[in-house]
Amino acid sequence: MRFRRPTKLLVGQDSCRALTSLPAKIPGLDGASPHPVRLPLRHAAIQTVFQGILALAFFSVAAGQVPLAAGSADAPSEPVPPRGTDGDPSLQVERDWIDGRWNRTDVGQFLASNLEFSGNRVPKGLTIKVGEMNEGAVCFDTGSCAWRAAWTGGFLRFDPARFGLIHAPRIAGDMMITSPSGAGWAGMPTWYNGLHQHGKRVVLEYRVDNARVLDSPWLETRDELKVFIRSIELAPHPAELKLIVAAAGEGELPATAPSQGRAVINLGTKVLAVSVLGVQVSLANENGKLVLRFPAHDAPLRAKLLLWAGDKKLLPRFDEFAIAASKIENLTALLEPGPGRWWPELQTQGQRGLDTDFLAVDTLTVPYDNPWSALMFLAGVDFTPNGAAYVCSIHGDVWRVTGIDDSLRNLRWKRYATGLFQPLGLKVRDGEVFVLGRDQITRLHDLNADGEADFYENFSNLIDTAPGHNYVTCLENDVAGNFYYVDPRGVHRISPDGRSNTTLAAGFRNPNGLGVSPDGSIVTVAPQQGEWTPSSALCEVKLGGYYGYGGPRVTADRPLGYDAPLCWIPHSVDNSSGSQVWVPADRWGPLSGQMLHLLWGRCGLMLVLRDVVDGVAQGAVVPLPGRFLSGPNRGSFNPSDGHLYVAGSTGWQTSAVKDGALQRIRYTAKPARLPIRWHAQANGLALTFTEPLERSAAEDPGSYALHRWNYRYARSYGSKDWSVVDPQREGRDEVALTSARLLADGKSVFLEVPDLRSVMQMEVKYNLNAADGKPLRSQLWLTLNRLGTAAVH
Repeated sequence: MRFRRPTKLLVGQDSCRALTSLPAKIPGLDGASPHPVRLPLRHAAIQTVFQGILALAFFSVAAGQVPLAAGSADAPSEPVPPRGTDGDPSLQVERDWIDGRWNRTDVGQFLASNLEFSGNRVPKGLTIKVGEMNEGAVCFDTGSCAWRAAWTGGFLRFDPARFGLIHAPRIAGDMMITSPSGAGWAGMPTWYNGLHQHGKRVVLEYRVDNARVLDSPWLETRDELKVFIRSIELAPHPAELKLIVAAAGEGELPATAPSQGRAVINLGTKVLAVSVLGVQVSLANENGKLVLRFPAHDAPLRAKLLLWAGDKKLLPRFDEFAIAASKIENLTALLEPGPGRWWPELQTQGQRGLDTDFLAVDTLTVPYDNPWSALMFLAGVDFTPNGAAYVCSIHGDVWRVTGIDDSLRNLRWKRYATGLFQPLGLKVRDGEVFVLGRDQITRLHDLNADGEADFYENFSNLIDTAPGHNYVTCLENDVAGNFYYVDPRGVHRISPDGRSNTTLAAGFRNPNGLGVSPDGSIVTVAPQQGEWTPSSALCEVKLGGYYGYGGPRVTADRPLGYDAPLCWIPHSVDNSSGSQVWVPADRWGPLSGQMLHLLWGRCGLMLVLRDVVDGVAQGAVVPLPGRFLSGPNRGSFNPSDGHLYVAGSTGWQTSAVKDGALQRIRYTAKPARLPIRWHAQANGLALTFTEPLERSAAEDPGSYALHRWNYRYARSYGSKDWSVVDPQREGRDEVALTSARLLADGKSVFLEVPDLRSVMQMEVKYNLNAADGKPLRSQLWLTLNRLGTAAVH
């Protein structure tokens, strides 16, 4: 293995302190599995030194879970530099996340994004490259089905702050044409259906008052003229339809042109010239807007708009161009898939982790070095019935991964789709791939089965798109076909047909974590610590619930001003959460049917244990073995092999060592040796383990250490730990444990705590032996929302 800085074995009076800090300073050490002699936790100093020395001896075993070999095949062309101090993501600062590599990526023929120019903002902008040499670009507003801008000389420029993911891209060229905000078609409802790609050509498909429209932009260059082309094909419609072309300003419509096929608009030092070709169609100046009029028609109408902006002296050249441009395209022909763009298919060799624990972490090597300089910040993964994985990246791609078998020796990566708007979730339903962007849920279609999407269907664009730190994350679904996602405005459910959106609950700060139980009855959200969010948390949402972000909303049913979460999690344990995943009912032995929680910031995994008292749910989180190369965003169980696959990325405040990662978590059937259930009672806690326990250790109160504390719900960023006994004192309270009793099943212990009370956070450490002599040593963190009746043993 490699260290980032020289290391040494510390001896002398500082040895205890140094060894205590090792798990936090060396990634992977806290996942080691040494087998120390059991020492009661009351001998904490001796135990810390002894376990630290043994942990060093077993460190290579733990590191083998996620190997990082020098010169390995998955090394990026520009390795991500170490960030933060001593691997602590909370110590990172803005300069650690400045990265302009996205500007070198071939993003494809289009990109969906927010776009700002000339004081205008397009929330759902689709920027399309046009011209044989991509010498121009057009921005189409998918929310209103309107052209917003056209320019030449470049495409888009990405701000290097936070990897290009925090600010809207900027236009990288000379603006030629802009159009007014508002509807694209006068007085008629519109609905964007999606886009078709045929080579370099993009055909937009939408409906105007239920009539299908095909709309394709292009650019033609002749000498010094660069003329934008807009080809339109309109299905039959019983009434006149009007396409808004531009703000008319001081427009000219020559009376000598009986078809009214030419207009000139003064733009100060320049003019905008528009010419239209097509039978029955005409231009008109209506209420300060230049419109293209389509009369009622019972057969498809085709038109070709030519738009040019420049010096008025060049108008004769434009007129000559318009006369020569007599051919009107048949856009229906362009709906046929064109040749593939993203070849070759890339091959990598994965690496199996060591089977030293009940979970092993394998690595599906990501093609960081690829012909298109595509960034591999992975954010979603799911599987089609044939076993192929589909993975989305935050910078807009979807990749298909095949060749996934036990050995992982022949993985094949095919760039399947591009240009999506920061996709942070992907799901397969009925064999079809759905991708969550900040603008819409896109259903991808590969019409000619060549491994590339040809039609990007707008399945649902009911998402409220906003700029800045307003990410739309975590696409999930249920057995009824509903989809779920979460954003700063709440957690939302999309109907199976994509046409209706229900907000289930609100009050989440910057959530990047969502989970849905298989039957859809339990929905969880993981917000991020910050204002009005004192620590990380898992919220089990209820319809109409409010979970605190935005300030208190006190009601009779909500005396705290917010609905209590399922459980709080210490920020030092989970500084930034990913999603939740449910283990299938027939998988992973004792973890079958349980909930898992992804630790994005700490690159880890936890088991979530629910306890329900009087209908009130409360939870505990238990650390699981294994570390990831990058922050795990989403996970999905592959129905073909039953393993969990996790897609991860770097970002801000994460201990990731790679841009992104795709990794597999295998259940090895080795003993799990951890708590699998818990229950809060008025006089103590019951813990049930996966293995029978050795009695003497289980019934020794010195084998346990309990602490509790509260957080302060306030406008300030996060919260310190505050005493429960003395709320004005900072710190944690030690909790007295009067007895421990091994119950009849041999796997459960009851910890008698006379002073048990509701509390936001409790930590339970244990140092036990299984009945076979193997150690059980770890801890869990829980929240007590409600206590059950007193236990009698």
